[in-house]
Amino acid sequence: MAFLKFILITFAVYFVIRFLFKLLLPFAMRKAAEKLMKKAQEQGGAYSGQGQGGTFHYEFTGQRQQENKRSQPEGKIKVDYIPPKETPERKGTETAGEFVDFEEIK
Repeated sequence: MAFLKFILITFAVYFVIRFLFKLLLPFAMRKAAEKLMKKAQEQGGAYSGQGQGGTFHYEFTGQRQQENKRSQPEGKIKVDYIPPKETPERKGTETAGEFVDFEEIK
């Protein structure tokens, strides 16, 4: 009898938790999306919410790219990274590794 009671309580708790997740997860996801949108808007994009809690739409205005273009005077080039020079490829036995002589035993 105790085992049957345990099984029924376990199923009841499982279904209650499952029901609560179905109710609360969309709300949590909506709040997380709003937080991300707000952060993106502060970084230079444009945010527009359609309706109350409806679809979100994000447009990047390219404000940072325009600022970067203005900050460099025309005709000047700035190089951030120069790759290292490659050594010429070795050919033949230089790249083959170590050879070991062997004798075939019959």
